[in-house]
Amino acid sequence: MDQPYASQFNFVCFCSQTVLLNQQSMADHIKKCLIYRQSSPFFQKFELLKIEKMQRQHLIALKSEFYVFIEKVDALLKAGEDRLNSSVQQAPSLYGSGSTFQQQLGNNNQIYQQQQSAYASKSIETDIFKSIRQLQKLEECNVCRKQVDADIITYFDHCITPICRPCLMKQIEKDAKTNIAFFCPNQQCRKEMTQQELIQLLGKEKQDQYATIMLARQFNLIKCSACSEQGAFEKGSSITVLKDPITNQQLQQKYVEHYLNNRFMCFNQKCRTEQCKECKAIPYHLGMTCEEYKIKKSSKCCRYCDQLIHKIQLNIPEALQDICQENECQEKAQYACNKILACKHPCPGFKNEQICSTCLNDQCCKGDQKGDDYCNICFVEGLKNAPIIQSKCGHIFHYTCILKRLDVKWNGPRIVFKFCLCPLCNSWLEFQPSQPQNLVNQYYILFQDVMKKSLDRLKYENRDKDDKVSKVGEPFYGKPQEYAMAIYCYYQCFKCKNPYFGGAKDCQRALEEGDKQYKPEELICANCCEVPVGETCQIHGKEYIEFKCKFCCQIAVWFCWGTTHFCEDCHKRQCSGDYVSKIPKEKLPKCPGKDKCPIKMDHKPNGEEQALGCAICRNQKASQQNF
Repeated sequence: MDQPYASQFNFVCFCSQTVLLNQQSMADHIKKCLIYRQSSPFFQKFELLKIEKMQRQHLIALKSEFYVFIEKVDALLKAGEDRLNSSVQQAPSLYGSGSTFQQQLGNNNQIYQQQQSAYASKSIETDIFKSIRQLQKLEECNVCRKQVDADIITYFDHCITPICRPCLMKQIEKDAKTNIAFFCPNQQCRKEMTQQELIQLLGKEKQDQYATIMLARQFNLIKCSACSEQGAFEKGSSITVLKDPITNQQLQQKYVEHYLNNRFMCFNQKCRTEQCKECKAIPYHLGMTCEEYKIKKSSKCCRYCDQLIHKIQLNIPEALQDICQENECQEKAQYACNKILACKHPCPGFKNEQICSTCLNDQCCKGDQKGDDYCNICFVEGLKNAPIIQSKCGHIFHYTCILKRLDVKWNGPRIVFKFCLCPLCNSWLEFQPSQPQNLVNQYYILFQDVMKKSLDRLKYENRDKDDKVSKVGEPFYGKPQEYAMAIYCYYQCFKCKNPYFGGAKDCQRALEEGDKQYKPEELICANCCEVPVGETCQIHGKEYIEFKCKFCCQIAVWFCWGTTHFCEDCHKRQCSGDYVSKIPKEKLPKCPGKDKCPIKMDHKPNGEEQALGCAICRNQKASQQNF
């Protein structure tokens, strides 16, 4: 631009000031003109580079790029000058020769030169800024090999090759999922990115988030999704057999590996939530990968067995449409409530309940018991896997489990009422009007009968004066009713279903040690007993009929197991391990006859039961203290 002819032309700046069109004049003006720098496309792009924040090697690279750029500008300027000179020299002779022609040519040439200079100036200016914009706009990424906007190109200390931001972010996201550090995406480099480089790319906040992820992966740290407690994960080991929770079949190896690598229990002893390390699912999805679990959660599944429902039955109530057609689930559906709760979820309760049960859906359940918690009666399935019933104490159980518990009643011959107590808080079970509540009402009547009879016997035997009842500090002090229920055994008559006295609790222990097996039909009360009892007492009935010891010629003072009468001596032998109940009938002592017999009466051979009459009426209370 320092050619002599160029100095005679002017340049009009954005600020409207006229400047000589040469490099020195233009440079001096641009340094001082703020309007030019604000309006120039080149300066606008250049300011975006923020060279004051660049490192030395980047500045050197940028300066080298400018040299290349200047060479291209010089080439464009030279090409423009050549076109201008050529057009002037090759203008056709329209006026012939002579002085007039020369004068006219001079005038015309001056006008033409002015026009061409203005055109050349405008053309050169346009070409310059067009080249600037083109050079500033595109640059090739060394990773994807695409021409991209130079604004998204980055250089690193460890790798001065240009890399576009999309390639960098793609590599960062990839490393964030699997690695413990971030690496340069340039395959010839692959050096670890520094913290400062990551901050420049991501910002401080995002870099801190990624740093936390990397640190957790490096030391295998995981956080509980339920309580946020953090700890080091250890891969499971020594697993012999893992079974599918639905089919009960042994799991495939890929599911076993997923279990060992991802399933954990919260480190907080107060939480102990089972979950998946990878997808954060609660509880862990045994028998499925995280991808399979995600698909299943987004599909319609059976509320009981959790299997996909392929065809929804539209001819049944809406609340039952999320139950599949498998036999086991359909059996449960027979007990299920068919109402929709206010939260729009199907009621998990039982059929025909007056007050619907609380929702067990994860989004709604706010109580201590969750849908995935095991039923505290069967301990086989979660509460959500079958219709439920809620006691007035607030605890929830499977409806059919409660029915079965009340139907089975007590284990063994002795009447106990633990089955009527809540397994979680030991309060007497009480439900809204229902079949379980009807059964509970029946057992409460039986409970009151046993309490009355046991207390009457305690008073009859004068055991209400025992130290355990009358002495301060003893567990049953002032509680004769509880003491009576604790020391006496009562059985339910097989025939009349009424409770009757069957001995002391120590006898029950002796029975278990003697390994005597009971048959329900052996449990017969005195009123239904086929043993002849003579005349029924007009005052006391058969409740206190006295019997002979089954094994010798003594009056029985113990009635054990609901079937057998013992005298004091035989009872002690039985309790000490000398089981007289196992002695064959023919080897038992023979009665010496009525005159020499201790009970002074004829009776059946030892080994058989026989009644002797009412103990109270015979005034034998003193000798029956341990009846």
